[in-house]
Amino acid sequence: DQTTCILTKSGEPRVAHIYPFSMRYKDRSVEQSGPSFWQASGVFWSKERVDAWYSAIFPRGTEVCQNLVCLAPHAYAYWERAYFALKPMRISEDKKRLDVQLFWLSRNIHTQAVRAQTVPLLAAFDQGPNLAKLYDHRTDQLISSGSEISLTTDDLALRPLPDMALLEMQWFLYRVAAMSGAAEPQD
Repeated sequence: DQTTCILTKSGEPRVAHIYPFSMRYKDRSVEQSGPSFWQASGVFWSKERVDAWYSAIFPRGTEVCQNLVCLAPHAYAYWERAYFALKPMRISEDKKRLDVQLFWLSRNIHTQAVRAQTVPLLAAFDQGPNLAKLYDHRTDQLISSGSEISLTTDDLALRPLPDMALLEMQWFLYRVAAMSGAAEPQD
């Protein structure tokens, strides 16, 4: 990332976790009352998918390059609030380029009833909630839903790209958070 935001290409980024730092001790070995995050995830996604997400985090933990992305301060704030999600698209054969798409996530107004057949759409938004916007500082182009962003590395050992399984997990969970209206850690 050359100390620039992966989205805006501006300098002075903040380091953001894909899998939250606050959940670093939420592995399967920790006893807790009620179902764990991992058990609850198994209700909605296949065991293979949940196992892939889990294996991408443990035992390495959250403080590894594969779980981190650099974001401009305002992009970091939007990320923490699940205003947008990154959809992993493809990784090059040599594993030095990873393409993702950004999608702005709308906040749903809760109603008493929603038909089960209603399919939520990822509309072509130019902004997120509260008029949140992002611009590519090199091109002055607005970053809209569906914009493709390429992440690259020149050294897989020293500067690995984000883990595809973690990005996939973030892609699913941020959309769930946006649908529910919950986006803060305590939510």
